[in-house]
Amino acid sequence: MTPVLALRGRLIAAAGALFVAAGALHPGAWPLIALGTIIVSSLMTAYLFFYPTAIFLRRRKVELAWWVPPGDQPGGALTVDLPFSLYIALRNRGQRVLRVADMKILAGSALTVADELKARVPAGHEVEVTATVRAQACGMWILHGALLTFADSLGLFEVRAYFPSPISLKVFPKLATPRAEMVIRPQVGAMHERVGVHTIRRRGLAGELREIRDHAHGDPFKRIAWKATARRRRLMVRELENEIVVTHQLLFDMAGTMRAGAIGRTPLDWGIELISAWARAALEGGDRVGLVTFDGRVVGHVKPGEGRPHFLRILDRLLDTKNVVDADLTEMTDGELVAATARYLVHQEGVDFRLMRAPSANDPAWAHISAGPSGELYDLQAMRELVWKLTQAQETRRRRGGPRDVTADRKAPTGGHWARLGVEEARAADLARLRAFCRLRGIELPYRSEHVPGRRAAGVAEALRRALASERSQLIVVVSDLHDLLDEVGLQAFRLARQRNHHVVVVAPFGPAFRPMAASLAGKRVLDVLAEEERLRLVAAGSELRRRGVSLLLAGPGDTPEAVMRKLTQRRPFGQILTRSQGQAI
Repeated sequence: MTPVLALRGRLIAAAGALFVAAGALHPGAWPLIALGTIIVSSLMTAYLFFYPTAIFLRRRKVELAWWVPPGDQPGGALTVDLPFSLYIALRNRGQRVLRVADMKILAGSALTVADELKARVPAGHEVEVTATVRAQACGMWILHGALLTFADSLGLFEVRAYFPSPISLKVFPKLATPRAEMVIRPQVGAMHERVGVHTIRRRGLAGELREIRDHAHGDPFKRIAWKATARRRRLMVRELENEIVVTHQLLFDMAGTMRAGAIGRTPLDWGIELISAWARAALEGGDRVGLVTFDGRVVGHVKPGEGRPHFLRILDRLLDTKNVVDADLTEMTDGELVAATARYLVHQEGVDFRLMRAPSANDPAWAHISAGPSGELYDLQAMRELVWKLTQAQETRRRRGGPRDVTADRKAPTGGHWARLGVEEARAADLARLRAFCRLRGIELPYRSEHVPGRRAAGVAEALRRALASERSQLIVVVSDLHDLLDEVGLQAFRLARQRNHHVVVVAPFGPAFRPMAASLAGKRVLDVLAEEERLRLVAAGSELRRRGVSLLLAGPGDTPEAVMRKLTQRRPFGQILTRSQGQAI
């Protein structure tokens, strides 16, 4: 933390140097040399007067604390695209006034700070500053710290100091939309110990009387109401109804192709809003809802349930799709993971794990050393111990005010425990702990984008088997862009679901509609060609699904969850291809 010249100070120093140089080049121009000397001397005097500010920062005479109050939504939730306040308190324990010329908030990629923050903190006082923050996407995001720039009263010098203070924020998808009535239900129901609030008409003698109507062709004679027939002297039949509980199984594709687009405007974000709205409407209607998230395998699974706590569990699993750190789902090698974690710890904790020189070839310490992508060496054992301490400290704070994090390793890293592991097992355990730390501290890892034939088809097949095996589910909703899903394995899984009398609906976000608009004419033509190819691919996929009795609905970013559910409630025959949803022509 050494003071440096600000822009104004650099300009003044350059002017003084020019005066001295001009005087030296022209004999007899001593006034220019004198003027330049006075400017440089004044600048050095101002530097000596400002230097104690850096000393106060080194001695930690300046403290920073911040917090986020509850949001404006029900329950104090923070929601996408709705700004919320961040309160920052600065305490000056020194003997001189501190002027904060700039305050930069270091946060996750989805959080943006709209205000330019400045403050003046008198000696021995505390000043509170309010910043407006907006979340562009849902998920678990971290406010890592604040980079403060302190300047003198004339704006000649500045010194920067970083205050690490990580706090986690859970940002929910848009939930303040009007509640949509969930009308789409198959005409079968699962009998359950808790009788549902939905009634359906079915043939048979069981059930409560709904109405007495005229006899229609196909009505069984067992349902003829003989007394009413005798009174009206024409055939009358009884219409019965049963109360049922419908189970909605929601299958969500979280693959890399669902993540293309701007932050918060990807098919993945749109799918999270759709599934959260669907689950909320179904649960408020008295139904049961289950969730399965998948890519090449099943990543998250919530068994069917009901009630407000169950809805929060579904939201947690949906938010987990935004913060993925698994080795098979992220596009980062072990060396890149270690290097990224080490860079974070250098800036956040001030601890450098780089080795200045490599040990000898026969040194057993190589078992705890990892190489970065550029050839640098890191002490993996020391990094693991610090990560464990930081994880335990954050988990202790979280238990006091929030739910327990199941991603952290609960076994203490004792020497005996790690000594019993082999070299490969110990390295794998260290890397798994680093990945858990990345999730806890919001270190964003790139999602895997490579294409492996048959990988996602196997994932959707496993997800469908998981949904069918949990309990009898009458309605299965799959939200996916259908990339590489409909090979023989995937189609066989859809066929099996229909053979077991489950109604299957596929909602496919139209990928080109989520991409940013092209600025040039050539770019627009390229996007048109790509959109036409995508449309033809989805039409072909819809034909394959129609042969197996599965409905397909294409949707774009302009389609709200209410519009999609309204389109599906029109009771079209299952197996019919729906080419577009209300509100968005594709």
